[in-house]
Amino acid sequence: MFEFSSDIEEELPSWLSEAELLPRWNVLTQFAFPNIQTHISLLLVDDSSIKEINRVRRNKDYSTDVLSFPLSFDLEPWDLPPKKKIQNSPLLSLGEIVISWDTCKAQAKSIGHSEEDEFFRLFVHGFLHLIGYDHERGEEDEALMKEKEDLCLDLVLGP
Repeated sequence: MFEFSSDIEEELPSWLSEAELLPRWNVLTQFAFPNIQTHISLLLVDDSSIKEINRVRRNKDYSTDVLSFPLSFDLEPWDLPPKKKIQNSPLLSLGEIVISWDTCKAQAKSIGHSEEDEFFRLFVHGFLHLIGYDHERGEEDEALMKEKEDLCLDLVLGP
């Protein structure tokens, strides 16, 4: 299951809808969790909203580009590609990703790529945090997360 919601008042690009995001999510989740139904919530907000979420839920009083709130996989990252099979599970709830649309657009412009590419970079980054990857644990973990981010982006963005 994939739930997308937005509190952005401006008209969003056509690729930024639940119907358009779902197939990309399915590619990613089938790679990471073959034959397991997953659930994720994705929220698109502005900078002031993400700052408030960051303050309330993480006690950090600043805006950021992406936040992830995992329901599991906190201690050890999930293997990508998976090395073990999950026993049949009715539903694996991964958690919630929150992306700032304001920051996404600004970073895309600053980096020099499309808003779509930046959005999916943030989406994949948030997904990896949901399954236990954390670039803030040290250089080795940062390098591993970057490697997995590139792998997942290739899947999500396609050829």
